[in-house]
Amino acid sequence: MAAKRPAELLHKLLGSKGLEAGMRRGKALALWPEVAGEMLAAISEATDLTDGVLTVSVPDSAAAFHLKYEREKFLARYAQVLPGVVGDIRFKERPIARKSRRLEKALPPPPLSPDEESRLRRLSQAVPETLQTAVLKAGKAVIQKQKADPNPPCFICGKPSRENPCKSCQKLLVSPLVEREAVRLTRFPLKARLEGDALQAAKYLATTRLEAQLRDLLPEVVKEPSLMPLLQDTARRYLQLRTGEHDVTARRQLLPEALQSLLKEV
Repeated sequence: MAAKRPAELLHKLLGSKGLEAGMRRGKALALWPEVAGEMLAAISEATDLTDGVLTVSVPDSAAAFHLKYEREKFLARYAQVLPGVVGDIRFKERPIARKSRRLEKALPPPPLSPDEESRLRRLSQAVPETLQTAVLKAGKAVIQKQKADPNPPCFICGKPSRENPCKSCQKLLVSPLVEREAVRLTRFPLKARLEGDALQAAKYLATTRLEAQLRDLLPEVVKEPSLMPLLQDTARRYLQLRTGEHDVTARRQLLPEALQSLLKEV
């Protein structure tokens, strides 16, 4: 009876809460730019989804203040594209991760045309005065980025796209076929059945699901050390999915920092 306890506890922990949590989280985070719109997505970033509450990082209190008044519109949009997934949105002030600017410093950004400057000013006047400077700055950066690199790669399929993820991958993220493959990949990460963009979307969802399971298991392992083999197995599958390698003993640095110190082997 005691030998079954870890498996029973894992089922209790992940059976209802974690089964689809990772995939729901991945979809909600990936679709934030579409939900918020290009201008507001430039000054915000969806970073977490826990118990139906989406956390969005913003750079300052002015941005948080404005986005709070747009909450109902965002929730309505999520209800259309992901019914029943996002029940509330909270805005948290903290630095937003951005990609390296080394290339931007080497090559001066292209200047805005008078028409672009005028259009940007009109757009900024639609937001509160305290937010206009941030919107102008973000809008200018968006336009300059589009002019310098009008079609950056989609982070799922890698194809040039003005939206990220691209429209095709947005559809894949809510495809039942992709969801089934994602569920399967969390158990058998090296035995994919799909190919191409559908496989990449499934891998993205499966990775976020395993991340959710690792977060749920970590505090339980601290309280119940007998669950350590389950945590190790989940971490192993997570690393196999990310690397495509069977032996991931040398890949522990790819785990979340909190797990690296706890797990001696995977």
